[in-house]
Amino acid sequence: MADSKIFNAFNSLPPAPRKFLVFTGINVFSWQCIVGQSLVLFGRALDMPASWVGTLLSFLPLSMVLVIFSVPAVQIVGPRKVLILTWLIRNCFAAFVFAIPLATKFYGTEAAWYILLFSTLGFSLARAFGVGSWYPWLYEIVPQPLLGDYFALETIMVQMINVILILGIGVVLGLTNDVSQFFIVYAFGIAAGLISILFMRKIPGGRKISTEPMPFKDSFAVIFHAIKNAAYIKFVFFVLLSTASFTWVNVASALYLRDVIGYSDTRIMYLFAGGAVMIALTVSFLVRQAETIGSEKLMALLMAAQVLIAASWCFIDSGDAFTLYSSLLSLSMGSAVSAGFSIIAAKNMMTLIPYEDRVGYTALWILGISFANGAPPIIAGFLIDIFHLPGYRASFLISAGLAFFLCFLWWRFRFEKRAAPTTQNSHPTCRSSLPLRALSRILWIIFGGPDKK
Repeated sequence: MADSKIFNAFNSLPPAPRKFLVFTGINVFSWQCIVGQSLVLFGRALDMPASWVGTLLSFLPLSMVLVIFSVPAVQIVGPRKVLILTWLIRNCFAAFVFAIPLATKFYGTEAAWYILLFSTLGFSLARAFGVGSWYPWLYEIVPQPLLGDYFALETIMVQMINVILILGIGVVLGLTNDVSQFFIVYAFGIAAGLISILFMRKIPGGRKISTEPMPFKDSFAVIFHAIKNAAYIKFVFFVLLSTASFTWVNVASALYLRDVIGYSDTRIMYLFAGGAVMIALTVSFLVRQAETIGSEKLMALLMAAQVLIAASWCFIDSGDAFTLYSSLLSLSMGSAVSAGFSIIAAKNMMTLIPYEDRVGYTALWILGISFANGAPPIIAGFLIDIFHLPGYRASFLISAGLAFFLCFLWWRFRFEKRAAPTTQNSHPTCRSSLPLRALSRILWIIFGGPDKK
């Protein structure tokens, strides 16, 4: 029955969104092999300190500041061309990891750390510049009434791929006890990345949004339209804090399972596969519940669940007979709550933005989410390096505290209908003083100031 519902939802989509789903699936394969959960294990296999691993994980989200600078390119060149070029460049950077054995032989272990950092940073920067094309292209080809179905389908498909792939990576990592198995995983990831580029060319849409060149400064006006939207700014800020809560646990739990509990890379990958299964099983239910009780209420309840999940990691101990089961329960429930929240947040984001300013709105969204995913790994890595076991527990408790605070924020929040900010007053904002004005306005909105029309 569930399978028939999934296929019916897939068949209800027009051809263009179906092709984008397939591209997404291929891209997930590449992503998981290169910068998925195995990246943490790769870093630790190279004897990277936890603080270095945290920095490594922060490259992907923090590099997303480049999405702001990609706005003119997406507007003038079009999402399709920008995405194809940047996806090609990111695969070239990923290939640098194959220099690690030679560098280690001549320059020692630390040389491997720098190469992995360089490869991941280059991959991240290229991806950051290109990912600004993702939502505008998707917004162009997916009808708004089908957004819920699309994101639910995407999540189910992604998690099904993740389950198979994570199990496969777990098998590969179990073949030997050295780092050579990670290069096999990378080779598959780069191959999938090149295939995704070829498939991307078959997806309709992705046309240029602006037909005439515009001054570089004026091309950012679409971002400032989003900044003037009080409801949207408040929504993005709350999602940013919520995402940070999930990230604290995601980073600390993978290191905790390897370094404190003592699980092998293969067993850890199997646990993550269990999390992917839980996401696939629960995503449709959570999407339906959002429509039944309201997205705000469900997001508040999911954050309440996150409080318990984050706190539960403090009680998982290597000497407990039920360690494996409690780890699987905490990880799988945490994965389901995090993914469910992300889907509901993304769906509501897409309904809040006006079509004509979609590049600016989605760029601001990506920037906020990326900061929330980028800051916690750095801080958690240093906490763990300095305090060891108390550092892990501090990370889990910070996540729980954030989630507890957000329960109340989401419960009181109310979504408004799609914003339609006017454009006649936007041009005067494009001045040298605008960054300070924009920042002050964002803070004014977040902390409850009245909206100035």
